[in-house]
Amino acid sequence: MSTHRETFLCFVERGGDDRIVAVNIQATGLNGEPRATRVNGTKAIRIASSVHDVLRHGGIKPRQWSGTKAIDLDYATGAHAELLLLAVKPLRRADRAERIAERIAQMSGEEAAYWHAKSHHPGGLPALRVLLNAGAH
Repeated sequence: MSTHRETFLCFVERGGDDRIVAVNIQATGLNGEPRATRVNGTKAIRIASSVHDVLRHGGIKPRQWSGTKAIDLDYATGAHAELLLLAVKPLRRADRAERIAERIAQMSGEEAAYWHAKSHHPGGLPALRVLLNAGAH
């Protein structure tokens, strides 16, 4: 049985009106190298539902999602959430980011783990975005 040493923390930042203003994933890679991915502004609002779906599927309780503390994620949930943020972060159009986030949230754990591994190689994320955006107008 293989064990993953990558670790993931999720931070959900909220504004004064309790709206989500940013979603952050902080990861520590296999060799101990830190990674951080943050999506904020309108894009964070548009993808929040998809991030919430990934976390809920990973067993995160609603009070953790709505709290102010970091959420410790298991490997599968953390990789899935990080993939979602990595895929949408460079996109300019919030509607496209929302569509891709929804499709990533619907992925099985195995599919998300595959694309998460590919996301750390050149061309991996662009290929994923092309695949997920295929047929969209």
